[in-house]
Amino acid sequence: MKIIIKNGNILLPNGLKKVHIEIEDGIITKISKNLVKDNSAQVIDAKGKYILPGFIDLHTNGIGGFDLTNGWYDYKKESFSVSKEKYLSGIENSMKEFAKHGTTLVGFTALEAPIEKIKKIFSYIADYKNKSESILKDIFYGIYIEGVFMKDERYKGAHNPKYFFKPSIKLFDELQNAAGGHIKIVNVVPEWGKDAFNLIAYLKKKKILVAAGHTSATGDEYTAAIKNGLQLAIHVLNGPSSSSFKPFDNGGALETLLKSPQMHLEIIPDGYHVDKSYLMDILKRKGIDKCIAISDSMFVTNMKKVNEYIMNGVVGKLSKNGEFLYIADKGNFNALFGSVLTMDKAFENLISWFMQPIEGVWNELHKPLGFADALLNASKMCSQNPASILGLKTTGSIAIGNNADILVTEILNNNTKYKLRINKVLLKGNIIFEN
Repeated sequence: MKIIIKNGNILLPNGLKKVHIEIEDGIITKISKNLVKDNSAQVIDAKGKYILPGFIDLHTNGIGGFDLTNGWYDYKKESFSVSKEKYLSGIENSMKEFAKHGTTLVGFTALEAPIEKIKKIFSYIADYKNKSESILKDIFYGIYIEGVFMKDERYKGAHNPKYFFKPSIKLFDELQNAAGGHIKIVNVVPEWGKDAFNLIAYLKKKKILVAAGHTSATGDEYTAAIKNGLQLAIHVLNGPSSSSFKPFDNGGALETLLKSPQMHLEIIPDGYHVDKSYLMDILKRKGIDKCIAISDSMFVTNMKKVNEYIMNGVVGKLSKNGEFLYIADKGNFNALFGSVLTMDKAFENLISWFMQPIEGVWNELHKPLGFADALLNASKMCSQNPASILGLKTTGSIAIGNNADILVTEILNNNTKYKLRINKVLLKGNIIFEN
C-alpha cells in the first residue's frame, strides 16, 4: 500500500524542509516539493507537524514491567517470572511500550546472571525473533550483553559481581548459539588483558559491535582494546569508568575514549546521570557525530505501582519526583540504578539544552543553537548516529531507499522547555502507534 505524508516539516539529513514523502511497501520512494494526487494512497496530512526518523535506543534494560534478563515483574508478588509464556508476552508488551515513545529499534541489554539462566532467556528471544508473526518484533534489533564479561567489583555499579566471567570465545559461542545468532553488541572490559583482546578481535571478525563500560582499565589497556576492535564506550561519565589525571599508563578509560577518533560514546541525557554542563563539554570534545543518546531504562519505566524493587540482590528505589532510580542501600543519590528515561524525553531534553546558553565545566560557555540546528543535532544522537555505529544503512534517517521508520510529531515550546508529542509511529511503513 502506498502512503503519502504531506505538508509536514520533514527533518532530512541536511536539515528541516517542507516537502512530501511517498512510501511504498515500507520503503521511502520519493521526497519532493511536488505532490501528485493518488486516490489509491493513504494520505497523512501533517500540516504544522514535524516528521522525524524513528528513535534507536541502543541500550535499554527494560520497560513496562519487563526486564530482558529477569523477565516479567509481578508487582503484587514483588518478583520476576521467566516462564516462557510470560517472558514472550513481556517482550511483546515491551515493544508496544517502546513504540509509544517513538522508538523503532532497540538494542536490548542482558545483565549478569547464571549462565544457564542467560542461555534459557536467549533461547526464548530466538523463538520470538524467528517465530513471532508480530510486526513489533522488528523493533527488537538484537541482544546487548552488558554484564557477563565485566571484572572489577569497584566498577560494578548496580551489577552483581558474583556473575562476572572471564572473556571466552567458547562461552560467547555458547551464548550466541542459544540466542540463534541474535547477539549484536557485547561489553568486554579491557582489564582482563589477553583474554579480553582475543574475544574483542573475534567479535570484530564476526561483525559484532564491541563496547566497554564498568571498566577499571588503564589508558594503555583501553588503547590495546581499541586496536583489537573496541568501538563503543558505555554510558560515558556515568561513574564506573576509570579516569586519571596523572601521566602513568596514559591515564584511564575516560581520557583514552575522549582522545580516540575510533570511539563512539553512549550518553544518558536524563539530566541526572550526567549533568548537562558535562554533557555539552563531551559533545564539543568528541563532535556530535560520535555521540549516541541512550535510555538505559529499567523495567519500572512506565510502571506506576512500583517504587522499590530487588534485582539480582540489589535494592533499587524510584526517586520522589519519579525521574530517576538509585541504589537504596547506598544512602545517597549518587549511585544510580539504570533510568526511567524514554527516547522521546531524551529528545526533548537535548533540544532544550541545545537551545540554551550552558556554562561548561571544561569550557566557559556553550552558545545556544537555532531551532533547526538543535533539532538536527538531537536527531543525530537519537537516530542517525546509533544506526551508523550499528552499520545500518536503511534506517536512522529519512532518505529515499530507507525503511519508512518515521515519527509524526508535534513540538511544543514552553518557556525554553520543549515537549515532543508523538501522533503516529511508522515501522517499515506500518502504523504501529497512533495517538
